[in-house]
Amino acid sequence: MIAKKKIYHVLGLVSWGLLLSGVVTLLVSAVKTENSILCKQVEIELIDNKAYKMLDEGEIFSSLWPEEKDGFKYGKNPSLFDLRKLEKRLEKNPWVFSSDVYFDQHRILHVDVQQRTPLARGFTPDGNSFFMDKSYSILPVKSNDVISLPVFTNFFINPGSATSKDSGVLKRIVSLSEFILADSFWMAQVETINISSDGTFELTTQVGDQNILLGERDDWRNVFTKLKILYQHLNKENGWSKYEKIDLQFKDQVVCVRKNSSYKVMDSTFTETVSSLEIQDSTQSQPVVNKPADNVSQLNNKITAPIQKNKSIKPIIPKKK
Repeated sequence: MIAKKKIYHVLGLVSWGLLLSGVVTLLVSAVKTENSILCKQVEIELIDNKAYKMLDEGEIFSSLWPEEKDGFKYGKNPSLFDLRKLEKRLEKNPWVFSSDVYFDQHRILHVDVQQRTPLARGFTPDGNSFFMDKSYSILPVKSNDVISLPVFTNFFINPGSATSKDSGVLKRIVSLSEFILADSFWMAQVETINISSDGTFELTTQVGDQNILLGERDDWRNVFTKLKILYQHLNKENGWSKYEKIDLQFKDQVVCVRKNSSYKVMDSTFTETVSSLEIQDSTQSQPVVNKPADNVSQLNNKITAPIQKNKSIKPIIPKKK
C-alpha cells in the first residue's frame, strides 16, 4: 500500500511538472509569435527620381509622428497603425505630391514619397520668395537643395484667392516656364520675368541691356523665334547696346526702341522713331533686314558663340521692384 502511494505521488509530481513545462512552452511560444508580428523597421524612399531632394527622413518622420518627440519607436503591433491617416498626415507637407504607406511580409513599414515638381521661382513685391508647381501650389524655399528655374518678380497673385484674370496670368506663368525649361538657350539667356500690375510680362536677359516686352501673349514659340531672329541681326551688326527696349507683344512686328528715343503711337501700335524691324509670327517668315537661319540649331550656333564672347553669363539675382 505504501509503495502504491509513493508511485502515485511520483506520478503526480511528474504530471504537474509536465503541465508546468507545457504552460511555460506555450508562454514562450506566444511571446515569440507576438514579437514576430511587431513592426521591425521603417524604410523611407523618394520614388520620383528627381535631381533635387527637398525632403529628408527627419522631416518625413516628424510629419508622420509629430507626437514622437524622440523619434519613432519600433516594436509596435502593425494593427495599431492607421496607414491611411499616416498618408494624409504626410500629404499635408507642401512638398509631398503623393505618398504610399504599407507593411510588407517581413513587418517592415514602407513610406514611399513623391515630391512635387516646381516650375517657377517667384518673388513677391516685398521680397519674399517661393516655388510654384503646375497646379499653382505654393512651395516653400528650403536649403535642402538648389533648383534652377525661371524667375518671376513682382509676383503679386495669391493662387489661393485668384480672380479669373489672375488665373489667366498664372496659366501663362506655367506655360512660359515650361517653354523656357525645355530650351537650354533660353534657360541660360532669360534672367527674370517681371509681372506688371496689369498682368503683362517683361523679360530681363543675361546678354543685352534691353527690356523685352511680351505683353499678354502666350504663343511662346512664335514670340521667341522672332526674338532669336532679331538676336541674329543684332549680333551681325554688333548692336547689342543700340536698343533699350524690344517690344514683341504685337503679332506681325518687332518694335525696337533706341536709347534716348521715345515711342510714337500710330494706329494702335508702337513704332520706333528712328527705324522699325518687321518680323512675321511664323517660323518660315523672313525679317526685312536679314534672312533667318535654316533651323533653330543653326541659329543657336550663330548666336551663342558671339554672345559668350561679348558678355559672360552671370548668376540669376532677381531685381527688387
